[in-house]
Amino acid sequence: MKQLDFTIVTPSFKQLDYLGCCIASVADQGAENGGRRAEDGGQEESEKVGRCESGKGALLRSVSAGSQSYAGLAGQLSVEHIVQDAGSPGIEEFAERTVERLLRKYGGERATSLEAFELLHLRTPHGYSLRIFKEKDSGMYDAVNKGLKKGTGKICAYLNCDEQYLLGTLRLLENIFQTQMKTEVVFGGVVIVNPQGKLIARREACHLSNPHVMTCHLPNFTAAMFFRRELLEKRSAWFDVAYRDLADAVWVLARLQEGTQIDRVSAMTTAFTDTGANMNLSPNARREARELREAAPRWMKVLKPWWKLVHRARKLLEGQYWPRTMEYAMYLGGAGGERTEFKAKRASPLWWDRLYMKK
Repeated sequence: MKQLDFTIVTPSFKQLDYLGCCIASVADQGAENGGRRAEDGGQEESEKVGRCESGKGALLRSVSAGSQSYAGLAGQLSVEHIVQDAGSPGIEEFAERTVERLLRKYGGERATSLEAFELLHLRTPHGYSLRIFKEKDSGMYDAVNKGLKKGTGKICAYLNCDEQYLLGTLRLLENIFQTQMKTEVVFGGVVIVNPQGKLIARREACHLSNPHVMTCHLPNFTAAMFFRRELLEKRSAWFDVAYRDLADAVWVLARLQEGTQIDRVSAMTTAFTDTGANMNLSPNARREARELREAAPRWMKVLKPWWKLVHRARKLLEGQYWPRTMEYAMYLGGAGGERTEFKAKRASPLWWDRLYMKK
């Protein structure tokens, strides 16, 4: 089976304390002592189901999670991590500290020939490469597009500075894309944590429908979204830089409208840090969300309560509202030394700080 490679893009600006942990969580995905499994809430099932989101209602088998070992699924994991920094104070010093830390931990070499705006290009023996660019952009999604255009990986994703991949995430996604050839986009689950790593909520990936996303919100986190590069090359599926905060929802809507096959996996793949200043809380994000809802057809807006009811009923039937015990491990402290393990006895999907927030 042909090995797939990844391009992960991280847009960065004045979040260097979080960026170190983000980088560490991508760097260990293919390491012998990292990348063992994706977090699944402590469940012991031998298989998880990736639910087909193409509208046909089919169920697709995905790779095992939780107690499953990934040692025999693939060889060396090839991961290209591109950081697009817009000019954070101290980014040059950060790049030097990062390369020294990664070389001590994994070994490897620095590329001596760098591209324009490139501060660092590092390669490690276990298939990880890190490139840090200091380059002006017009916003987060412009930075993501710039990074994607520099990359070559067949599977793409973007991960913000205050987000991290959990253990085994990219092994899990590699197997899904290898075995489900028609799948073009995959969403995984997310653990929402505070800056100290303590669990706030646990969110499984949901079924997506165009009317619900258009009139309500995008329920899945793009921190746990992965897609084939073919979408960029054949359909020009770049993020719309006219949106500063909601281009991810617009991107997903475009994929739903064109019939892209979007699947999901129950495993927790990503940690999302609630810093209290996440971009979706900004006045501009709220304005863009209102404009997007207002652009929906009248019939769709009239039926908004129905779309919301169907969405919640589906989650209820899938058992997503029930608390459960789960374990996860993530990096803390900015430097990204080693993962800290956490165990939650009642991991709930309810994000109380956001539940009653005014729209």
